[in-house]
Amino acid sequence: MDRKITRGRRPATALSDAVWIGRALPQSSEQAWPPKPPVRDHSKDPHLRTSLRAELPYEVIINHGMTISCAGRVRDMSMSGAFVEMDVGDLDEGAAVEFVLKCFYKGERMEHRLPATVTRIQQYGVALKFGRYDDETYTQLVNLLYAR
Repeated sequence: MDRKITRGRRPATALSDAVWIGRALPQSSEQAWPPKPPVRDHSKDPHLRTSLRAELPYEVIINHGMTISCAGRVRDMSMSGAFVEMDVGDLDEGAAVEFVLKCFYKGERMEHRLPATVTRIQQYGVALKFGRYDDETYTQLVNLLYAR
């Protein structure tokens, strides 16, 4: 005997199982099953980045305006931004700056000038969010960050 039959009850069938599953699922067509996790809005939290961070010991220059340049050291960097340890000086949150990265990669000297926005200011440095950059810069940053 492959099915257990009890008195007064009929054995479970595929049809009755489908009825119970149908009752457990949301009735509204707007709700999907399984429910999706909430989407984080990274624009509201400057501490969150959308790409992986890498610790890089590179020296950088932050250009602000036409005359102000500040030297700093990258604490961590990702494809979307960086945290630079430096003297904050006259920088304000939301200020447009230029992130100048000079380094050597596989014996070749690289220099990248990335547009950036100051997203957070702390006592010992600033968090920057990069603007748009070209395909060559993208490729070289990927190699620098992830192909070590």
